[in-house]
Amino acid sequence: MAFEMVPQTSKNPRRIMIITGDESIIKQFQNNSNVSFIKSSIIEPKDNEDELSDLIPPDTNQLSSQRRIKNCFLTCVVCGSSALGYNFDAITCESCKAFFRRNALKDPASLHCRRNSNCEVTLETRRRCSACRLKKCLNGGMKRERLQRAEEKAAKRRFIEANIVSTLQTKPHTNDQKRQSSISKTTKRTDPIELTSIQSHSHRKLLTKEDVDRVESIRNLYEQRIELAARDGLPWDPSAKSTTFLQVVNSRSVPAIRLLAFFRRIPEFNQLNVDDKVTLIKHNLLPLSILNGTLSYKKETDQIVESDSDVPWDSGLLQKAYGDEIFASIKRIFNSFVRIAQYDRRIIQIALIILILNKDFSTNSDSNEPNLNDDMAVYSAQSFYTELLWKYMETSHGFEKSAYIFMELVVKFISWQTIEKQARISIRKALSSTDTNQLLPIMKSLLHMS
Repeated sequence: MAFEMVPQTSKNPRRIMIITGDESIIKQFQNNSNVSFIKSSIIEPKDNEDELSDLIPPDTNQLSSQRRIKNCFLTCVVCGSSALGYNFDAITCESCKAFFRRNALKDPASLHCRRNSNCEVTLETRRRCSACRLKKCLNGGMKRERLQRAEEKAAKRRFIEANIVSTLQTKPHTNDQKRQSSISKTTKRTDPIELTSIQSHSHRKLLTKEDVDRVESIRNLYEQRIELAARDGLPWDPSAKSTTFLQVVNSRSVPAIRLLAFFRRIPEFNQLNVDDKVTLIKHNLLPLSILNGTLSYKKETDQIVESDSDVPWDSGLLQKAYGDEIFASIKRIFNSFVRIAQYDRRIIQIALIILILNKDFSTNSDSNEPNLNDDMAVYSAQSFYTELLWKYMETSHGFEKSAYIFMELVVKFISWQTIEKQARISIRKALSSTDTNQLLPIMKSLLHMS
């Protein structure tokens, strides 16, 4: 909802636009009869089909269109009502999620069916038989072990929070001194972040229940990107070893398609104008590869492997194309992102969504990035996930640590923008005219060669 405030009594009226999705704020404005000069409008997302034809190879585009979901709403596997995302490894509504939480760990003998365990479970009938509803939850993929781990974590969190509150109440002066000392020290730091050296817990609760569910949904969707991409079809065999520079570049289409599969399941991204989605993907997807790679990095082998069936990414040929200086700079930035990813993967997963929604992220002067058709929708979606990331970080890790991590992300991405441009130019120069003709369509598009 967007409100435009235009005072009629002033000779030189000023317009103030307030954009909010908070229904309580919207109702306050609508119910305030004294503010007659407020004009309101509802910004609805355009229900466009997700057509990204210039980024997806023709053979896979036809396959994916057959399986494309024509709207962004999910359906509960238990009762068939609308669902927000994954709960305990299955897409469910809030009601079935709550039901599973209450009943999954109960003794099965305590639940009885009066109709030979063959009850139909729908939105209208889901409350009639708990036994059949729980059975359908389990058959739909909901897992008891997920609930057990969640309950254990919740109990541990409550125990920690109780200790923190107790400490703050019994030693307020001592804690204030420690906090002030910690802030004084952190403001003087100029060395890289030491994530383990800062207080790791905050007693502030900024996340709502809906926020927690959204963060968990993002995690699940990211983990399922490999399966989702494989189902739609890949333009390159990830198990095939690359022996030439052309093959290395073409093989990078696999993580790109997988990451695209993740973004296409994010409701706010899926609702954007079709042309705007194409623009954001064409100009932002490849720069995000460095951040995406940190989530699949194996420290023990110093390799990036997204799936067990994938051939590990050999960066030797890319190092030759980039040159030692550029490659060393890329590795330094990559290692900074790896430290954050290994500390908390969810931070990187949410950051990926924020950055795919970033206009003019690419620094290529020759890329001719077009203007967005609905930049307000893109900005609104990006603002939502930026706020979600900060609330998650501060709630999980405390203010000081969150500030350091956020600063590290921003600083390293500013550095990466310049280096990524140089790396892209190096790739173009290393490809012969014959190689260019054999590039996969998606790589031509992401390299801005078509």
